[in-house]
Amino acid sequence: MNAERREIILKEIDYWRTNRLLPEQYCDFLENLYHEEEIQASKRTFSLVAIQQGSMRTWLLGFGIISLIFFIGFYFSLFPWPLQMAIALLVTSICYTFAAVIRPKKKVGALLLASVGSVVLLGLGGWSLWLQDWLTAGGVASLIGICGLIWWLAGYFLDLGILNYCGFVCFILLYGVMFERIHPDASWLMMQLFWLPLSVVMVWLCWLAHHRIKRIAPVFFAVGITVWFMPEADMLLMSENVPNGMVLLCLLKIVAAFVILYFLRKKWIVWVSK
Repeated sequence: MNAERREIILKEIDYWRTNRLLPEQYCDFLENLYHEEEIQASKRTFSLVAIQQGSMRTWLLGFGIISLIFFIGFYFSLFPWPLQMAIALLVTSICYTFAAVIRPKKKVGALLLASVGSVVLLGLGGWSLWLQDWLTAGGVASLIGICGLIWWLAGYFLDLGILNYCGFVCFILLYGVMFERIHPDASWLMMQLFWLPLSVVMVWLCWLAHHRIKRIAPVFFAVGITVWFMPEADMLLMSENVPNGMVLLCLLKIVAAFVILYFLRKKWIVWVSK
């Protein structure tokens, strides 16, 4: 709807309000409806208007940021490794800082910025390991551990559950690799004994967080569900001793999880709800 027609309709609504042709709440509803449409229209053209009306300082700042990104991309391999790590941490910190600034008003935008920072950390970290010829088991494990810790802390302080969950996933991977190194020939039953108590601990932490730090309770619950299926995932991805009937065992685990969640639904739904 064009601006002139919208202005006519708003004046008509004001006329109805003044002469009491419609109840007050109806007029308020219609007025808010057309104002909301105007706001959405302005949002759609915001970027073009900002570019058109941008000052010289804004243009220079944008040009400088784009040039810096290209400069880092072209010469990253020539930097010494401490500078490479510093650049990765600096870019990640900038993304997280901007995410924290806009988090109260724009959660989706904050999540997008935090995701960009997380991908940059992982990507530049992996690139640096490759350039320095450090792509060993210890180097990759160190990178995963650092990423997991930073993602977990960022997810906690920015109140972004998905980022917090990704940090836990990194710790789960390290946990699984460590067990695979210690017991490479572990049986299916040993896998259950190794993983399921951790799943129970995560669900217990969900219950505890519900009473103490409620916003991270859903993360603990999601991690607990993930760990529940980790024995089968571990054996399929890392172990060579896959037992016969693995599909049936996976199906039994899914049925067991469904039954437990169904009968305890009145409890865990309260835990994960904010």
